[in-house]
Amino acid sequence: MKKWIALLLVACWQIAMLDSAGVERNIENDTAVVTEFDRLFNQLHYDIDYKLRVYRMQHSLRLKNLNAQFISRYAFTITDIQVMKQHAKDEILEHALDIGDTQNPCIVAANDEALRRATQAARDLSIAAEKVYGDLATLSRTLFYPVVFDFQVTSSEFQAIVLDYLSRANPVLRLQETLADLAFFYMQNSNFVQTVEQTLDHEIETFQGLMNVLRQNIWQEIDEIGRSYVFNMEQLIEEALQCA
Repeated sequence: MKKWIALLLVACWQIAMLDSAGVERNIENDTAVVTEFDRLFNQLHYDIDYKLRVYRMQHSLRLKNLNAQFISRYAFTITDIQVMKQHAKDEILEHALDIGDTQNPCIVAANDEALRRATQAARDLSIAAEKVYGDLATLSRTLFYPVVFDFQVTSSEFQAIVLDYLSRANPVLRLQETLADLAFFYMQNSNFVQTVEQTLDHEIETFQGLMNVLRQNIWQEIDEIGRSYVFNMEQLIEEALQCA
């Protein structure tokens, strides 16, 4: 903070000195101030870029954890379905052997229905996974990455601020005015790193809240798919045991 205030005072003092035609410009000092502004804007870039890398890493970790949780819950349901599927197959086959007719139309229909229900359960699980992936991708594209991209662009632009000012100014006649403009511009953006943190904190908090809602909904949906399959297969087994 003290650094840019000092630069601002130096730049303004140099502007005032233009009123005296007999005073020669201190070229070396001007060059040093330009160089220092370049360093300050570069430092802003590095600070923001560092914050962005941290937030991207944290965001990736959140996605990784969500994926791991979803896959774990998904795997439990698949296991329950596979166990029940095998149980139904064994029960129906045992009953078919008991009645001595594995080709009994009732038995064949029960086996076909068991296969159909397993296929439907698998399809329902795939749809659930597709919805999670779609919602996750949409939230990332709309809430997090656009903000990161905008800050990244602004951060990169800081590296060329001094060159941009010099390209649009007369470096011989208006260097002091340019230095003053740079001082005011830096003053307006010196807290940009805090702006990055505050904005990304808000976006991540919003993202996390929506992820929690998504997690709760998809967990319930996956559990319901598994419970419905087990319940329906138990009923199918009871019906198949009535085949004669």
